[in-house]
Amino acid sequence: MKESSLNTNQLEQLKADFMEHMYQCSGRTNGLFTGLWKEFCLKEAGPYCRELWRQKQDAIKQFVEHQNTLEHFQAHQNQQKEAMMTKELFIPTLHD
Repeated sequence: MKESSLNTNQLEQLKADFMEHMYQCSGRTNGLFTGLWKEFCLKEAGPYCRELWRQKQDAIKQFVEHQNTLEHFQAHQNQQKEAMMTKELFIPTLHD
């Protein structure tokens, strides 16, 4: 379910559930929620986002390499087509 389709109570419950998730993942038992967001960002979200960024960069690099290969292949095909074509001498006549 998208957040934008939730009402105010559902959004607040979602926030509370996520806070509880962060607390459980932190391993804390003292009941303090202070600093959970920063800890979550540094330990969970940060590494995850860095990995997503790396994957996107790899995908972009692969795409560019593929495009360059295609362009080189197409240029080579065009050269072969041009080499196979024979040019005929045009001789104008009265009917041209």
